[in-house]
Amino acid sequence: MKRSWKRFASTVLAVLMLVSLVVPSLAFAEDKIEIRLMTPWTVGSAAYDQIEALLAEWEVEHPNVVITHDALPTADVRTKLTVEMAAGNPPDVSWCPLSYAREFIKDDMIIDWSTVFEDPRYPEFKEWFSETSLNFASTLDGKIMLAPQEGSIDGLYYNKEMFEEYGWEVPTTFDELLALVPLTNAEGIATLVTGGKDGRFAWMASALLVRAAGLENFTALTLGDNKTSWNDPAFGFVTMMTKFKELVDAGAFPKGVLGMSATEADQLFARGEAAMYYEGAWKPGNFATAGGEEFLNKLGRVDFPAMTDCADGDANVRVGGNITGFFVASGLSEEKQDLCIQLARDICSPEFNTPIMESGGFVYAGITEYDESKVSSVMNELIQAYRTADAYIPSMDTIAPPAVDLAIKQTAMPGIITGEYDVDAAVAEVQKAAEDYVNAQ
Repeated sequence: MKRSWKRFASTVLAVLMLVSLVVPSLAFAEDKIEIRLMTPWTVGSAAYDQIEALLAEWEVEHPNVVITHDALPTADVRTKLTVEMAAGNPPDVSWCPLSYAREFIKDDMIIDWSTVFEDPRYPEFKEWFSETSLNFASTLDGKIMLAPQEGSIDGLYYNKEMFEEYGWEVPTTFDELLALVPLTNAEGIATLVTGGKDGRFAWMASALLVRAAGLENFTALTLGDNKTSWNDPAFGFVTMMTKFKELVDAGAFPKGVLGMSATEADQLFARGEAAMYYEGAWKPGNFATAGGEEFLNKLGRVDFPAMTDCADGDANVRVGGNITGFFVASGLSEEKQDLCIQLARDICSPEFNTPIMESGGFVYAGITEYDESKVSSVMNELIQAYRTADAYIPSMDTIAPPAVDLAIKQTAMPGIITGEYDVDAAVAEVQKAAEDYVNAQ
């Protein structure tokens, strides 16, 4: 009987010891805060190693936090954001273009960062980001839609070695650009190339429109009271599409450009089969992949040419600014919201972004010193262009309503290239998208 009691007591003790181990762990598991982060930083992207290192550090420093990282290609992030926001199931923290954030903040689905910028717990934001960097990241009533992270700036990239070899002048006006086309074509070289298959026309659309119509008209069409005036010649979009058709008719783009992915366009440029390439500041990394450091060292950057015959056009505005950043979803508990703000702060910090900029990944939106010797000459040109710009206008895909942007870059501009549309028909497609958008509001 005694031995039986001892066996029973021993069993009870073992159970109690097991419970003492399991119960705290169960309680701990219940206290875990789960954060879902979405970025376009997939394996091989400029920021992939940095974000993986940061999240590993967070796991150590915040043992009560579990972060799920949804890393998707940029186009897939846009699609998933649209679907999940509509379903009321947004990520807690996410990379986001401004045009999307502008829609989300209207319905209070994301927090207003202006209150965070004034919060004494987060003094870094005002230290890192100037008022200029917040241009277009703010609504007309002063809300800040996104925490800035990538500073975008455009570049008309050109092959310096090629221009020197053939004695070509880098175009500073649109007429000079048109005059260059037959010269490059005579050598079997395309003047301009882009990833037509991927619809990479958003940056060129902004450059053409601001050169044709100026900043005020551009803003009126995309953000102001004239969102359904795309077919009104007074606002410049008709002129912009006319200018684009002049480029196409002159033969500026290579044959088959609409079947060419961005990667294929990069490779064609690196092979010396195109003289110029117009897009954003992340392209040098792509060019290095396509042609190596030797090719990257051949490149220079200039502003998109001025349209001297367009009285309202602005030759000094650069396409770019703070056009992407990070949001935090609204409606979170106070504890979780603070953690999400801290995570976004770390992602938007100089410590996170300076190494990426020094590797040629992209231009950082904030104020930071960097080692210029680590950066290619063309990347240094881009950084200085960002920091010295008089004014910015975002690329079309981050300022126009998404449906309007898609109508421009996936329908109107490709339709001009194929010959399916003349200028009037192309403008009509964009006008319809704008009217449908406004009527749905």
